[in-house]
Amino acid sequence: MKIANIIITSENGGAEQVFIDYAAILKKLGHDVVAVIKQDAPYAEDLLKLGIEPKKITNHLGFHDFVAVKKLRKIFEEENIDVVFAHTGRAIILARKAIKKITNKKIFLIGINHSMNVKRSIGCDIILSVNKKIFYKTIDAGQSAAKSFVIANALDLSDANLTPLHLDLAQKSEISLGIIGRLDPTKGFHHVIDALNILKNSDKKFSLKIAGLGEEEKFLRNKVKQLKLEDRVEFLGWAKDKKEFYDSIDILLFPSLLETFGLVAIEAMKYRKPIISSDADGPKEILRDGIDALIFKFGKNDEATAAQIAEKILQLVGDSNLANNMVQNSFIRLNEKFSYQTLENRLGEIVGKIQN
Repeated sequence: MKIANIIITSENGGAEQVFIDYAAILKKLGHDVVAVIKQDAPYAEDLLKLGIEPKKITNHLGFHDFVAVKKLRKIFEEENIDVVFAHTGRAIILARKAIKKITNKKIFLIGINHSMNVKRSIGCDIILSVNKKIFYKTIDAGQSAAKSFVIANALDLSDANLTPLHLDLAQKSEISLGIIGRLDPTKGFHHVIDALNILKNSDKKFSLKIAGLGEEEKFLRNKVKQLKLEDRVEFLGWAKDKKEFYDSIDILLFPSLLETFGLVAIEAMKYRKPIISSDADGPKEILRDGIDALIFKFGKNDEATAAQIAEKILQLVGDSNLANNMVQNSFIRLNEKFSYQTLENRLGEIVGKIQN
């Protein structure tokens, strides 16, 4: 089939990585994939590596951009598109408007919800949601259960190290903590800095690597300076080489206040790193407390939350059996539920429903 895979964003993040993954998997399934992105999208090079030359459009007027709609219609008609995969609300709305202007064939619209804001996806021929909570919200909003599915995000495990590792963090003189993602207030990175401030008084030395870019960077840097942690915190910028980042840390912290999925969690599972995570919606569906990760709940204030995180870190460092069991369990779970093969099977089923 001829498939258009669309996202209209200007940043790198979880939704953008999933967009790239869909392009790769749909192509692997034998479909002719046309990728449509925003003119200034920083991930165009990732598509070129897949052998896909992206179509670029401008979007100056948001959801009401008639120029973008006209451009999409032209792409759909010239490429003879059968199915559109539209990631996030803006792509869904613009694609829907473009499809309505094409009357000589039926083009199926598949909307992918990466957030709880599902209203723009309602009425798509098919809706894919990255977690169960979002799925149920689409049903409550009026989408037929027969046209709405949960499809978890996934990772390519072809280069994963299959050799079991043995961790003994108690024997290390310095423990390197890591957080990675967009530097945004909802990611909760400030809680980890507060936890590091607590841990600076412990017998063991703890340091922190922060990978990512975003609006919160200035605030986080100022916080590090105020707490006099400059010698313990390193800002890495955007981590292009994920393996290099995970190889440089001992524990992955995932302190998001809001998270619909959490590619960071499954990345840490792939690279065999023990995880300490918040109980946000996405992580709760990926990780089992005490089995795959240690889960904390947000306290009544920032101090209480930081204290919980620091306590979990010390628990993990002091119990090598727990750390090793979690790493092994999470890798098994990753293979079973969040591999490219699993995603390939699910996308194959979805497209198969349309073909039949």
